[in-house]
Amino acid sequence: MIVQLKGIGMSEYESKVYLTLICINSASPRELHETTNIPGGRVYETLTNLEKKGFIISNRQSPVRYRVADIPHTIERLKQEAVTRYDTLGIALETYAALTCIDQLGQTYTIQSEWGIENQIRFLLKTAKNELLIISDDPGFYQYFAEELSQAVKRVSVNSVVSNKKTAKKIPFPCYLADKDTKESLFQPPILRKMSLPTKVIIYADRKEVLAVYVRDGKKEAVFTRNNIYADFITRTVMRNQVRVSP
Repeated sequence: MIVQLKGIGMSEYESKVYLTLICINSASPRELHETTNIPGGRVYETLTNLEKKGFIISNRQSPVRYRVADIPHTIERLKQEAVTRYDTLGIALETYAALTCIDQLGQTYTIQSEWGIENQIRFLLKTAKNELLIISDDPGFYQYFAEELSQAVKRVSVNSVVSNKKTAKKIPFPCYLADKDTKESLFQPPILRKMSLPTKVIIYADRKEVLAVYVRDGKKEAVFTRNNIYADFITRTVMRNQVRVSP
């Protein structure tokens, strides 16, 4: 238990005092000193830290006594704090990466994990500054990222190109029906078609970043290109030649 409590940020003394309080319900600093053999001065310091962190509460009387705060409530609070902490860190790292990236032409990366692909899609949907062009017939994509897409629509121009009207009816933002050239060259790019790798989605962000998700041996993979020199031309060409079908 001490190892697990240290894993969430407690010190060894804090872990021992906390577990002791669970066992004996309530105690004074002197009783905890005698029970745990922790030096008296360190017991007071440890109790102060545990109370600040919300693990224990005191009776605010003299002599002061301490007891453990409601454990289920404490654990739920820790979960929420952890989620918030990781969300904040994720946004900070994404922002840092975007701000510090050196503008080089055609920086290309391969992503081979489902988590990595989903994270990159969310990053593009969240950080696009002006425009997103999505080329996909996969209803699952639009459903899975519905929340992120709805948020993106509020900030930037979001357009989707599909190859059939059935899919178009399920998309709640501007949707276009692909012409013959777009179907042949983008829904299944020649290089991926040659390698027999079905394409799931292609995202063009701000006419410079491109993410292509495809399937290899039943698993999703992706290629992400930053500062793609063709992205602006392709986006312009695609949007010029398509016919809007919804909404």
